[in-house]
Amino acid sequence: MANIKKIGIVAATAAAVVAAFTFAQAKAKMEASAPAVGTAAPSYFLPDQDGQMHTLASDKGKAVLLAFYPADGTSGCTLEAHSLSSAYKDLKALGVTVYGVSVQDPKSHKSFCTKEGIPYTLLADTEKKMSAAYGVLIPGVGIANRVTYLIGADGKVAYVDTNVNGHLLTCGEDWVAWVKAHPAASESARASLASFSPSASGPAVVGKAAPSFTLPDTTTGKPVSLSSLGASKKATVLLFVSTRCPVSNAYNSRMAALAKKYTALGVAFAGIDANTTEPTREVADFVKQQAFLFPILKDSDDKVADAYAAHVTPETYVIDKQGVLVYHGRIDNDMDPTSVKTHELSAALDAVLAGKPVARPEAKAFGCSIKRGG
Repeated sequence: MANIKKIGIVAATAAAVVAAFTFAQAKAKMEASAPAVGTAAPSYFLPDQDGQMHTLASDKGKAVLLAFYPADGTSGCTLEAHSLSSAYKDLKALGVTVYGVSVQDPKSHKSFCTKEGIPYTLLADTEKKMSAAYGVLIPGVGIANRVTYLIGADGKVAYVDTNVNGHLLTCGEDWVAWVKAHPAASESARASLASFSPSASGPAVVGKAAPSFTLPDTTTGKPVSLSSLGASKKATVLLFVSTRCPVSNAYNSRMAALAKKYTALGVAFAGIDANTTEPTREVADFVKQQAFLFPILKDSDDKVADAYAAHVTPETYVIDKQGVLVYHGRIDNDMDPTSVKTHELSAALDAVLAGKPVARPEAKAFGCSIKRGG
């Protein structure tokens, strides 16, 4: 009898293992079928909560947010809906069409919208074809996983958020920040292919076009513009530096290492010296001594420092390939390299290169004050 019981336990365990393995295989297959960033978004043709049909073709030329979620009325889905509802006006103003997508029918969606005051459209994927096409249909369960897609105006996948559960309460405002930092996603297909385009003047604001400028290279004397720096680059880094500030100098080797690493990945670097107490010749000699692989430009009248609201050295800015400022702040958290715990600048660059939003777009810089004229 005992042996029979043991055999039963072993059989049940084996069955559980096989089931888990089968589920894992099915899940992997599901995720593998998901459209990748940069690829054409799968088409859809679905009714909303009022029975109106929506298609990818009818949304052509628009940015579309597809928020797949498990089920109407559940706690997590309600929290997500509240966050997206709060951000809906801002997303709409940015040119983004917002859809919630689940496998429930229009009647269920209508009830959910009425109860929770949801202002955006819910699509009813009752046949589960759209969820499957986007690789979010949970195998063996038949409901959508919580994943959000942003489809650009060019009809291609611009970003995929597979960790919505990690920021349910702020997912709406996080998408607003992402779209502001990547305006090409919500513009026309032609605009999305536009070249690096900074703004005509300041002030510098994260999420908006960076102020343009032209400054002389302290070593060659030749004029260097922001547009020439960023042309054909994946990102541009501006570093306000000093020849005399001990804090800035503590970062010289780190700045050189960052430039070496990320220049190879398609990122442009330029230093800017806006200290009136540091003459051009001194800065040029400093560049040679440090063997920097990037130029240091001279902002003699502090106009660029003023446009970027730069106050200390070192202070850094990351500009993406569309000319949008996506990060402003420090290089890391400590001038002592042995005490560094966070690497804000490299984290911002990694996100930009991966086509993801910068998780921390601003981190207060510290160092010596820029010695302005007057």
